[in-house]
Amino acid sequence: MEPLLMAGFQCDELNEVLSRQGYQAFYIKNNDYQAMPFNCHLCLVDLRDESFMAEANYLVRELDSCVHVIVLINKSQLNSTEITTFIAQFAWDYCTSPIHPERLEKCLGHGIGLARLKRQCVLKEVIPHSDDESTHSSLVMQQLFKQIARVAPTDIPVLIRGESGTGKELAAKKLHQLSSRSQGPFIAVNCGAMAAGLVQSELFGHEKGAFTGASSARKGKIALADGGSLFLDEIGDLPLELQVNLLRFLQEGVFDTLGGNGAISSDVRIIAATHVDLEQAIDEGQFRLDLYYRLNGITLETPPLRERRDDILPLAKYFIQSYLSEYDLTSKQLTPDAKQSLLNYSWPGNVRELINRVRRAVVLSDGDKINAFNLELADKREETQDFMSLKCLKDDAEKQALQSAILISGGQADVVACQLQISRATLYRLMDKHGLQL
Repeated sequence: MEPLLMAGFQCDELNEVLSRQGYQAFYIKNNDYQAMPFNCHLCLVDLRDESFMAEANYLVRELDSCVHVIVLINKSQLNSTEITTFIAQFAWDYCTSPIHPERLEKCLGHGIGLARLKRQCVLKEVIPHSDDESTHSSLVMQQLFKQIARVAPTDIPVLIRGESGTGKELAAKKLHQLSSRSQGPFIAVNCGAMAAGLVQSELFGHEKGAFTGASSARKGKIALADGGSLFLDEIGDLPLELQVNLLRFLQEGVFDTLGGNGAISSDVRIIAATHVDLEQAIDEGQFRLDLYYRLNGITLETPPLRERRDDILPLAKYFIQSYLSEYDLTSKQLTPDAKQSLLNYSWPGNVRELINRVRRAVVLSDGDKINAFNLELADKREETQDFMSLKCLKDDAEKQALQSAILISGGQADVVACQLQISRATLYRLMDKHGLQL
């Protein structure tokens, strides 16, 4: 049977109709968001009882972006601004009561079909698996995966730094998968995407009646991550006033829910990520130094694509094959000018931009060839060939040499210094300069 996520109060009539149509309903009870099946393509939100509205507003924000929301309402509720705003903001479609089985079946069927197509278009892995050497032959990526494997078994907080589109969340997931907490939840929080007034509730949870619209208690992300890993993405965007509360949790392992009157504990491994300069934010008074030290147990750098040019063509070919299979298309190959354009381009959007360009090229190119024009890089070849200054080239070569020596030596400082013919003091200075670790 097709799994269907249900939000609202259980209705025997609705359950019976859905069962006849081949759906297995999964109701979310007591705010248990971890119970949501991962293979659901649809969520049917029953708003015929408007007392569920506040809970529904929270629920839809917890859903995977590929899950389509369909709302069930009474016809008279179309006059409600609150209801119509919810539908416009979150729903793919809606049905009205009394329930018309044929209309509901068609609505759900179309929703599932579109949701499946949407899910297929989202690559689950931007950074390929660490054992797939064909797609990350660069030394910088080998070094990153080696560091992840070393750090993962510990519970030391990890701060992942890197530009947007370099795969910071995927590195965090890899840390979780290789850790002793892999059977526990991996809860991700985008600190820069939460509404300002809801950040505290999202992180720490709230009690019933804590604020207007809080019709029931709700667990926060920290509580949901108990026994697993909590990934704080874009931690540099966390409001200053909430950094104190987070710091208390990191120091003591306890927190207070909004409206609660007792400390709650949660056993989580903290992984944070940022693309901003936290040191500058500290100097400007926008980020707490003590919180920085708590988060920065070990630093990992996800390198920009322009610093891992050995990976560009293997990655492009990997994504081409993925989309060819996804869209059931025949073989397509990169032309020489396409390869040259890929290598010359500066990739400000990193791997995420590479994925988007390849996807469009696979769909729009004629025949069995993908050229620079298909990749929308034909007019960028000349302007990007000289994008790196002599200093950048020197720094890049210096960093590559360090990474290569560290990898070959197994992280032994004396061996690295000897191989590069530099002193240990110089080695440590250069490692600090390039953000490298033994």
